[in-house]
Amino acid sequence: MEILRVPPYPVQAVLEVGAPAGTYEYTVTDMADLSITTGSVISSNQSKVTINLPSDYDNDYTIEIDGEEHLVTVVRPYVDANTKGTTASEIADYKKHEELARAIIDSVVTDGFYYKKDTHDTVGLGADILPIWPDLRQIIAIYENNALVFEAENAEDYSVQYELNKLGIQQKYDGVIDRSESAPNMLPAGGSDMLDLNFVYRGFPKGFDYKVVGLFGYKKLPSEIVRATELLIDDIACGKLDYYKRYISDYNTDQFKIKFDPGVFEGTGNILVDKILSKYLKPIITLGVL
Repeated sequence: MEILRVPPYPVQAVLEVGAPAGTYEYTVTDMADLSITTGSVISSNQSKVTINLPSDYDNDYTIEIDGEEHLVTVVRPYVDANTKGTTASEIADYKKHEELARAIIDSVVTDGFYYKKDTHDTVGLGADILPIWPDLRQIIAIYENNALVFEAENAEDYSVQYELNKLGIQQKYDGVIDRSESAPNMLPAGGSDMLDLNFVYRGFPKGFDYKVVGLFGYKKLPSEIVRATELLIDDIACGKLDYYKRYISDYNTDQFKIKFDPGVFEGTGNILVDKILSKYLKPIITLGVL
């Protein structure tokens, strides 16, 4: 089940249960960090229950209720259909076209333009900055060697505070501090050495495992992505999404010999949309040997 993250809030999952006017216990599992929330709800006269879900970000959940498990995806659409139609049928049609247009855009820019709750696993480098490759926008929790060392919701309970910078995560200090630009040089340890030279007093020790739970991606949709989605929806609604009409590089009337440009097999089918999306393409998808 896909639930669009649009006003009015909160986002709600409406599920069918076995009997009307009954009390049901439910369990919601957050698929990003596998955290669990439980509660109870009373079903309506139509044997349906309504469960509120977080409205600030996109995420996947499993909801167990009445002996059944439901997979729910909360996602922000690229265009809100409620603002594009006046009747229920117009809104429903626009929702279907938006879903298809969003899928086409996501096939080109594979990360999409979402604001997701997710986890990122990395290893400390012995420096006082923990580099983060994805676009981390907000820290929710940090685990060090599988132990919780920071939780933003209860930040005052932790002696060490963390914050974001342009490179990743750093420990927070109020006074003057000269941060290291790289990990310190490590000397080979002798058999009689009692000092752990891998430890950096204000950073992220080399070799330590870190799991960062946070919000990644686009908190606000870029305006050009909204416009690109609208262009694709117009093409879909009008039946103009014909690749072959847009990428013909050579045409001969004798025997109808047609030559297609290689671009026919790439992109969205709309040249203007392809131009808009080109600035968001990442040349390096996975770090490794080039």
